[in-house]
Amino acid sequence: MTSPFTAVVPMKAWDRAKSRLHVDPATRHALAEAFARDTLAGVLACPAVGEVVVVTQGDLVVEHARTTGAHVVQEPAGRPLDSLGPAIRQGIAWAADHRPYAPLAVVPSDLPALTAVALADLLAAAAVHPFAFVADANGDGTTILTSRRPGLMQAGYGPGSAARHRGYGAHELAAPLALRQDVDVLADLAAAERLGLGPHTRATYATLVGDASIVSR
Repeated sequence: MTSPFTAVVPMKAWDRAKSRLHVDPATRHALAEAFARDTLAGVLACPAVGEVVVVTQGDLVVEHARTTGAHVVQEPAGRPLDSLGPAIRQGIAWAADHRPYAPLAVVPSDLPALTAVALADLLAAAAVHPFAFVADANGDGTTILTSRRPGLMQAGYGPGSAARHRGYGAHELAAPLALRQDVDVLADLAAAERLGLGPHTRATYATLVGDASIVSR
């Protein structure tokens, strides 16, 4: 039987996240929070995950993550917020120190259609590969990254990361769209809605669909 995964979930502060969603700041904050709450809930409910580690600078994120039972690793206050790379590396380092022999998954916090069942099936498939990744719905980026243990993971998120992870030797996993549809722009959110949103995102999205000036952007 495969050991339970450690799941690292990096989260930007909700008031600083999702800058490419061209909506007013309050709506952008609400959407970022909803995506994160739904993604985290799905990861926590996944039977293949034994420990969930949220890496963040956001005070509201810390407060919420701790109430769910996730372990929180706080980023240094002076760290730039324009990239998740340092947060991911910090989460991998935590896993290497605390769960060095457990398999590891990095799960971004903007997968609002993620379900615990879909994630469990994916991690079962990932467990046979030393290092693996899931390409995003566009095929260019990466959503989920896995390894048999933290020391085997080489994270290269950012533009062109799917090709980068292939170059690192990662196996490309087949995955349902629910695990590939991250949300950077409003068109991504509409695509995720067609797959089935988690409850927090569904409620927030419902407040947007009646405003044509927002959903048409």
